[in-house]
Amino acid sequence: MTNIESIQIKKAVLLAAGMGARLKPYTNTKPKCLVNVEGNTLLGRLLDTLEMYHYKKVIIVTGYQANQIQSYLQTYPTSLEFEFVHNKNYDTTNNIYSLWLAREKISENFSLIEADLIFDPVTLEKLSTPNRIALSEYIEKIHNGTTAVVSDGGILKDLYINQSPPAVANLYKTVNMYTFCFDTWKKIETEIGKFIEQGHLHIFYEMAIRELVIKGNIALEIADLSGVWWDEIDTPEDLERVSLKLTESGKGNLLDRSQKIK
Repeated sequence: MTNIESIQIKKAVLLAAGMGARLKPYTNTKPKCLVNVEGNTLLGRLLDTLEMYHYKKVIIVTGYQANQIQSYLQTYPTSLEFEFVHNKNYDTTNNIYSLWLAREKISENFSLIEADLIFDPVTLEKLSTPNRIALSEYIEKIHNGTTAVVSDGGILKDLYINQSPPAVANLYKTVNMYTFCFDTWKKIETEIGKFIEQGHLHIFYEMAIRELVIKGNIALEIADLSGVWWDEIDTPEDLERVSLKLTESGKGNLLDRSQKIK
């Protein structure tokens, strides 16, 4: 169990601007992060976990149905402090632009988490220090999207974005969770700025991270989530799978909200 003194991350940036088009009809009138999953919303589950690990502040980048998220948090029982950044171009941009908009709110070490994730709270024990990338063993039958290759020492070597993964050792699936120290973030911010200036608003922020990694300008260590339960909800099929998993495992709440890491 992680000791509270060893947790060096107290702030999270949550990306919640997307329209969740693939999750319709559940997102016809609400943002994806407010979809209910066995008794709580995706956002509520995420906030409970952050509070459990003594996070203090959360920056939420909103877009689609932003007012609903702010209204929801006005009455949500939590000690977390919230700051909001609104991506008014949520329907024509990707997460690189959402993260870029949050730059003026970031002044310390932080976690970057996409708000459509659901995971066992133990995940944050593996992300208690800066400059980590959450990765899980790549399983061809169930995984798609961005993959990563790490060195034998567990340092990120490359990201494979919008392309088939290579047939190499130490291949992992990205989990869309990172931790950064402020110095690393400033390098990422500068790299993202280059993409923004070139008009690349529709790509993933991972493109900027990849550029810095392959140039050797930043080093990210693996936070290995192989064997730890996590999932990402993009489609109704994903939602059904996750709901069934929580029901069968008896972990509908995943955590006791009164519990905190000592």
